[in-house]
Amino acid sequence: MQKETLCLGLLSLGPRSGYEIKQMFEGPLSDFYSLSFGTIYPTLNSLQADKYVSCKQHSQSKKPDKKVYTITKKGMDLMKDNLLGDASSYIRSGNFGDQIKSEFFLLLLFSKYIPNETMNTVLNERVLYLRQKLEQFKYDGPVPGNLDAIRNEKSVSFIRGLASALIETGLNYMEKNRHLLKKKIN
Repeated sequence: MQKETLCLGLLSLGPRSGYEIKQMFEGPLSDFYSLSFGTIYPTLNSLQADKYVSCKQHSQSKKPDKKVYTITKKGMDLMKDNLLGDASSYIRSGNFGDQIKSEFFLLLLFSKYIPNETMNTVLNERVLYLRQKLEQFKYDGPVPGNLDAIRNEKSVSFIRGLASALIETGLNYMEKNRHLLKKKIN
């Protein structure tokens, strides 16, 4: 997905500063995608120059002015066209899997060369990490105001449910099958 489409998509949920967009990629979207400040701000500037977003500056005491971006009708049309193009490309590609780069999976692949005690620690840490992620996906308590808009989207509810189910399935599998990685000690 194009960086312009990502920024426009987040702005379609309500006005945001570049910093708030970055917070979305460090928070709720961190498991799906990442964008750096070095990408976000030039993208917003380009979108503003092309009239896809508007920008208002808000004064802040003892801080630089805060630029808050709002998607325009022209920007909404571009986002919808880009999303349709992205969905069509995805369908035509026939590649419906996500590329997973995982240090953990590589350790599993070569686990026969790693001492049992070390692999137990790797698995225990992964289980702990996944339980924490599961808690995050299931959390329904209060969130900062700028995250309310995305959290209230029906699609986010679907994603949270799907992610929770995938994590729970992975945890169950690891707990039931971790013995398959143990080496016989001669």
